[in-house]
Amino acid sequence: MVKPTPLMQLYRFHGTEKTMKIPTNWYLAGIDHCGVVWFQRSFFLPPKYKGKRVFVEFKGIDYFADIWVNGKFVGSHEGYFQSFCFDITDFVLWTRKNTITIRVDSPFEPIGEYWSLRKTLIKGVLNHHDTRPGGAWSVKGQDKNSGGIWGDVNIVVYDKVRIKKVKITPVLKNKALAILKVKFVLEKFTDEDRFKICLCVLPFNFEGKSQTLQQEIEQKKKGKEYVFTIKVVNPKLWASWDYGAPNLYYLKAKVFSYPGHCLFTKKYVFGIRSIKVDKNGFWYLNGKRIFLRGTNYISSCWLAEMTKKRFLKDLQMMKEANINIIRVHAHIEPEMFYQLADEMGIMVWQDFALQWGYSDDKEFRAEAVKQAREMVNQLYNHPSIVAWCGHNEPPWDAWWMKYKYDDYEPQQNKILDESIYAALKEEDQTRYVKAISATEEHPWYGWYSGTYQDYARPSKTPLVAEFGAQALPDLVSLLKIIPLKALFPKSEKDWQIWEYHNFQRHETFDLAKVPMGNDILAFIANTQNYQAKLIKYAAENLRLQKFHPLGAIFQFMFRETWPSINWGIVDYYQAPKKAYFSLKHAYQPLLPIARLQEKHKEIEIFVVNDLLQTFNLQVKWVVFDKDNKILSLGEKAVNIKENSLQKVDTVKVRNGEKKVIVNLYKNGRLVSFNSYKWAF
Repeated sequence: MVKPTPLMQLYRFHGTEKTMKIPTNWYLAGIDHCGVVWFQRSFFLPPKYKGKRVFVEFKGIDYFADIWVNGKFVGSHEGYFQSFCFDITDFVLWTRKNTITIRVDSPFEPIGEYWSLRKTLIKGVLNHHDTRPGGAWSVKGQDKNSGGIWGDVNIVVYDKVRIKKVKITPVLKNKALAILKVKFVLEKFTDEDRFKICLCVLPFNFEGKSQTLQQEIEQKKKGKEYVFTIKVVNPKLWASWDYGAPNLYYLKAKVFSYPGHCLFTKKYVFGIRSIKVDKNGFWYLNGKRIFLRGTNYISSCWLAEMTKKRFLKDLQMMKEANINIIRVHAHIEPEMFYQLADEMGIMVWQDFALQWGYSDDKEFRAEAVKQAREMVNQLYNHPSIVAWCGHNEPPWDAWWMKYKYDDYEPQQNKILDESIYAALKEEDQTRYVKAISATEEHPWYGWYSGTYQDYARPSKTPLVAEFGAQALPDLVSLLKIIPLKALFPKSEKDWQIWEYHNFQRHETFDLAKVPMGNDILAFIANTQNYQAKLIKYAAENLRLQKFHPLGAIFQFMFRETWPSINWGIVDYYQAPKKAYFSLKHAYQPLLPIARLQEKHKEIEIFVVNDLLQTFNLQVKWVVFDKDNKILSLGEKAVNIKENSLQKVDTVKVRNGEKKVIVNLYKNGRLVSFNSYKWAF
């Protein structure tokens, strides 16, 4: 295989000729447009490649693409997240300039006819969501379209063969042995039918031994699927950062002609690990039960702006916040995200790109199933991915839609979701597969219903996939989002600007009862204080239900996806809000928690330990009144077992304002602490 040649600069034809640097989303290039944009680029092929096979490879086009080379039609593609390619050997010229032309269509879905209950584009949150420009329920919800050639475009030249559709499945037999099942398709471009396959497994990010398999094959068909098994002795397992090390291997695959000329070589990074979810909804990583401390993530409305540096900062901030799993919420991220999650040891719950309501016709269902299979096959080798989920809040599970849509049908998308679930299960028997992320798993207390204190109530499910509240960013970021004249809104016109940027007025003022204050600084502080308070309370009270019944919790959401006012605990410019530090504290793997039982006039002291280590600790607590007078002191030695929750003591108190501090010491050194202020 010859190294790829990038096609990074294309021309745009839309009325008048302009230039646009690729990859990008056309909105990022200054074009706010739904519909068709034409691209064209010229390239030359060196004569030395003549006689080989030439492919054009696309890493991401949103959404429909038609491709011509030298005026001859090559092929079409639908979808926004897939990598795909076409063989253009029969269309190229070897002595003259070649021209590639691409028609990209990211259309506007007619409001009422398709959008937003019966959508036909499989784009998830990139097409319809509260965090999009204009929000989910306004006529402007399709503004600032995500269309474009957002991934790299390459010319790739192969010799007589290529390997494609590589899936590496590790099976742990015991601590000393793993079996790798390596499945791929060998496509040949020659009449030769004898080849030698060489598969070598080597450490990627640690030192160790390699294992090699070589086999001669005879292949008469153009394309044929092969399955080989390789033993890995004493495998080093991939684990999340809090449960071990993210050890990675790579498979170097080579194909030789007979007897020995190398025709193809490529590396595929993977990890060896096991994942299981039991009947109670509890998770096991490499045979060890693990509590998932998660967040929801949508990197951007325009995927081309997500560089390695930007992804890396997000993931580093997540890890520093003690997050061990990310729910990629109703969309698929660029490949770089998953590579970094693999390397940093952060697990990924991967949603398919279905959000709320879609068409129920057979053609749409077939396309959705096809794209769900493509998602699995494209991302299969990433060990960080531990789960697939088909659809977020589908109509048949979302009772609240009857208040949004006059033509709501209670069984809408049920067959669609059953079909996608079956496809996901068929493509991957090694990971957890969930048909939907259900409304019941998204309590949203203190924002859409009830109060944040309701998180102390017993959970109805073993999974809480969404909890959170909105907050304004700091003043520096807010000035980049809201015009100065509307910075402290006073008129309906001002509020319309805020609501276009996703601020939820009713939920903030009427349900959460957050006061504006007298100026913008007070408004910022009030919203950030409320978000921080809710997230601390929710995370701690959900963790107090560890394995009774909860196995996983996911805060919503990590970072804002565009210059907006939303649920992110980090703003669009990657500046943390106050709630970031609340979540970081509440997600400490080893944490003391105090819970007020107002009815019984008592404070319960707990220690939660999510680590695979037993600790001998000294727990100390002190209760103050409103004047900082000490009302009571307590101290207790505890042996807290690995991956457990333990009640330490109960402290009787009287009515009034109280401040409580709880510290954990190991060998006289402070290892964790917590503090509270209550009035009752």
